[in-house]
Amino acid sequence: MDKKEAIELVLEEYFPQINKYLGKLVEQELELNDYANGLLVSHLLKANLKLPSLEKKGDYLENDYNDEEFYDEDYLDEVYSSKGFKLDSGLYYLNKTLDYGDQNCEGFDYIFKNTSGKKPQELEKLTFAILTQVKAYEFLSKVGFENITKVDRWKNELKVDFVAYKPRKYFILIATQLYSGKYIEEHPYEYDDSSKTRLLTNDISYAVEQKYPQIAKYCQTNIGEHVGILFLSTSRDYFGNKQLENSVYGLNTNKLNTILNKEFVRRQQEGDKYRFLNHLVVTTGRNIRKAVIYPSIKMR
Repeated sequence: MDKKEAIELVLEEYFPQINKYLGKLVEQELELNDYANGLLVSHLLKANLKLPSLEKKGDYLENDYNDEEFYDEDYLDEVYSSKGFKLDSGLYYLNKTLDYGDQNCEGFDYIFKNTSGKKPQELEKLTFAILTQVKAYEFLSKVGFENITKVDRWKNELKVDFVAYKPRKYFILIATQLYSGKYIEEHPYEYDDSSKTRLLTNDISYAVEQKYPQIAKYCQTNIGEHVGILFLSTSRDYFGNKQLENSVYGLNTNKLNTILNKEFVRRQQEGDKYRFLNHLVVTTGRNIRKAVIYPSIKMR
């Protein structure tokens, strides 16, 4: 069995939702000469080494689960054990989230509408962008928003990602990524805490300036009371260095909370211009309950 066949069987037998929604990206990664370096393919190859023989089809994976399991953090352990063997936790967790979104989010498939790239860098960028959208949905669901809808950005000129409801108010969310994080985390010794703090502050400020106009435009255009959430991903939402989990750029979450506080307060002091900015959210890894939210929102 070659690597391509092994990956196809892993997807089919253990991660059907990843196969459904991200299978096209995996296929494109496999077409590259050095496909083992692709994010999804590399993790699937590692998973294949951990799994038992795939000859006994359908014997291990139960696809159905309920709300209680989705909101149970026990499956966020390093690995997930099932009938004597272990599933890769990042893939398992992603598969569960995709399954829940498939069942509960209107327009969920819009996240995966554009999954074509020609170069490795394009595919990686596209993969991280898609995973950011999936994590943003997970955030909304676990914070307790209702009627979560994925907006078709390809048809909607307002360019927001999700619309959701909480009593008396509609929230719109735009998801994006922090720009410097990947390089900083790959070259940590080039930066001290002061330079990391400065870069993180600049990245958050830049994201607000770039994305808030889209939030304001949507809130001003639609009938009813709307406010916005800017969701910032570290690109470690399902896969990443475990040593960096629950940190951003290597900085602890207390430092991040201070930065978000200053950024939010500074924007609010500019008067009505930023009146639709209701929350800033930054992920710190796969566990969305460890995300830093300002002002804070209670998780389920």
